[in-house]
Amino acid sequence: MNAEWFLVGGAWLFGLVLLMVVVLLAVMVVRAFVTATRGGQEPFLLHPAATHHAPPPRSVARQILDQRLAHGRITLDEYQERLRVLGESSNV
Repeated sequence: MNAEWFLVGGAWLFGLVLLMVVVLLAVMVVRAFVTATRGGQEPFLLHPAATHHAPPPRSVARQILDQRLAHGRITLDEYQERLRVLGESSNV
């Protein structure tokens, strides 16, 4: 009689685990589909570090120069000249 309760409990646990696996797979498929249809972004299953290369951090001098250009304190020509002096390229 004890073996019957074990089998019933084991079947219940197996059913719960199976349901969780099915739900997880459904969520992964939906997320992959949504991500793939968002303008060509990489699927979420790939690690971001493996698919995207972050640009190197900008120096403090470059950040200050960018802020001055954004606020209109220097012209574009002055900005590009100072970037050349810093040895950095312009992305403007």
